[in-house]
Order: sequence, then structure tokens, then C-alpha cells
Amino acid sequence: MVKDSVGRFPGSKLWGDAWGWAWFDATDPQKTTSTDYTTDCQSCHVPARQSDWIYTQGYPVLAR
Repeated sequence: MVKDSVGRFPGSKLWGDAWGWAWFDATDPQKTTSTDYTTDCQSCHVPARQSDWIYTQGYPVLAR
């Protein structure tokens, strides 16, 4: 995901809700396999909607 607070690509099905969304294949990280964030991405991120679609709970605090 890439934060997009200005709505850079309004016609793209991979940009919306203030983010650029993508799912990459581990064997070819240069190519996204997602085609529409509302069907390919949002279903997993719905529980994190209140935290701007990002999972923040459960990750350890990073040390400096």
C-alpha cells in the first residue's frame, strides 16, 4: 500500500480510499496480481478500517 491523500489516479481500480493498493506474487515482485482493490484487497483490511486500513496492533515496537 502507498498513501495517496491527493487522489492521484482517480480512474484506477488499484487506487482508492486514500491508498494505492497492490498484491504482489513472491516469485515476480515486479508484477502486481491484483486487479481491483475493492475485491482483491479490502476484504482483508476491513478489520483495520478504523486505523486507516493498516494493521497496527500486534506488531512489536521497533527499537532505534
